[in-house]
Amino acid sequence: MNNRITALIKNLMEKLLSSLRRFPVTILLAALMVSVLIYVNHMQSDLSVSVMEMLERIAMVLALGIPVTLCIKTLFERAASPKGIFKALAYAGAAAALLLYYLFLLEDFEMVTVTRYIAISLALYLAFTFIPYFFKRENYELYVIKLFTSFFITYLYSVVLFLGLVAMLFTVDTLFALEVSEKLYFDIWLIVAGVFAPAYFLADIPKHRETVHDDSYYKVLRILLLYIVMPLLIAYSAILYVYFAKILFTRQWPDGMVSHLVLWYSIISVLVLFFIYPLRKSNQWVGVFRSYFPRLMLPLLAMMFVSMGIRINAYGITENRYFVMAAGFWVTVSMLYYVIKRDVRNIFLPVSLALIAALSVTGPWGAYGVSKLSQNDRFESILKKYEMISNGSMVRAPEDLPDEDKREISAIIRYFDRYHSLEELGYLPEGFTIQGMEELLGFKYNYGLTRRNERDYFYYRIKENDMLLGIQDYDYFADINLHKNADFNSLAGPLLISYSTRTGELQIFEEGHEVYSANLPDTVSRLYGHQDDNRSFTVDEMSYKDTGQNLEVLYVFKSINGWEDIPSGQLEMGTIDFYIFIKTN
Repeated sequence: MNNRITALIKNLMEKLLSSLRRFPVTILLAALMVSVLIYVNHMQSDLSVSVMEMLERIAMVLALGIPVTLCIKTLFERAASPKGIFKALAYAGAAAALLLYYLFLLEDFEMVTVTRYIAISLALYLAFTFIPYFFKRENYELYVIKLFTSFFITYLYSVVLFLGLVAMLFTVDTLFALEVSEKLYFDIWLIVAGVFAPAYFLADIPKHRETVHDDSYYKVLRILLLYIVMPLLIAYSAILYVYFAKILFTRQWPDGMVSHLVLWYSIISVLVLFFIYPLRKSNQWVGVFRSYFPRLMLPLLAMMFVSMGIRINAYGITENRYFVMAAGFWVTVSMLYYVIKRDVRNIFLPVSLALIAALSVTGPWGAYGVSKLSQNDRFESILKKYEMISNGSMVRAPEDLPDEDKREISAIIRYFDRYHSLEELGYLPEGFTIQGMEELLGFKYNYGLTRRNERDYFYYRIKENDMLLGIQDYDYFADINLHKNADFNSLAGPLLISYSTRTGELQIFEEGHEVYSANLPDTVSRLYGHQDDNRSFTVDEMSYKDTGQNLEVLYVFKSINGWEDIPSGQLEMGTIDFYIFIKTN
């Protein structure tokens, strides 16, 4: 038994050392990324928001360097005897590119930045898989299956290792009362998942000249695909065809949700076709599925494109619709490739997907440029329709402007304010803000309100860097968090603070006598009315003073959410998180 454990430990160490020798730069980047995240984990309460964001961006760019260095390493492994100077230049160029990416393309955590980061990461990881087999090398599918199964096994081992280490740490902490910080548990996970797992996984990466055999195709994966996943795909296809027939019969095209359902189902189908390809000669069922299923998919994909076309015609292109269309285009091309080409080279799939992912987030043809152009055109068409353009500038809306078009204008303005910049939307005056909509256009910002939706959700909170409060004038303080269906009672010195969700009344009692009463929804309504997309406000904007019998009360609302009933204007509270300061006279 001891010999077996020793052999396992020895094998583990050999794999980790082998990985470190082969991919030293990659593992170094992983270790640096984990170090930054551990520092953030322990110091976040002492760091400003700007420093926190800077460290998180550094961790992200280090993580992006992992697939970059993997691609460089696998590319040089293809060369017979690469010169050291070329390797040094390649890694230096990669470091410079990552620095530029950090400075100019990773400035924040907004939608554009995050989606671009995800797309580029996807393209790089795909490149890492196909570089060793590009262009005409056989058994690429088996190589990917080897990577896939090794990745799954590695992280299964990592989870077990993490749970074991956590159990030991918890036991030692409990038995010896060490008062171990809870943050240490997250540190362990970061080290296991961010350093150990990548090193262990990379040790199993086949070298460039190494042949991957059929035994890499695990029996469990074979059974899962042949007898579970493939029948489920056929059954799902039947459901979609029945729904397709219903659409043709009723002539009512579906909403955007159907497009997403078809898209994800078709992406999974492409992956299944990829993974079962090595079994086409040994299993007749695979041969039949591979021949006819791509043809079965094409009408469903056509339905998806028609559905998306209807929505784009009505609401224009946004990044989300662009990405759906790009993914649908890749799936369709992949299916046509399977239909037209008998002896396919499956390396075409990741190469084409990597290109589409990279192109979709770069250049004027990318999602961001096309979406902004589409929404600008849509905005201009509405303004021209109601003669709201004069001398190249936007003017007040006519009195009879339909509510639907008010919502459309609000939605477009919200789109640019939330995801891009209002300066990129044509015809808006310089310095325009959502708060000034009513003054400029004659109607309030009313994004999200429809005839069928008569409740408008709202959420407000204090700005994170604006929580310094002056409390010298007050005698008592309470930190209160009220949920939708929860009453509240709390003592603050000789005072009792009580809240009833049934009546919405907040009361303060002194020695059993009521000295203050207020309807909390009415109090919140004094702050409500920011009908725009701004969610963060200063302490002064989120504060309200009131008086009672021989006392003064100051509310400082940290966060508020709820719903407004549009016809009546009544507010329904969700969660109210606030401080209450009380001064007795």
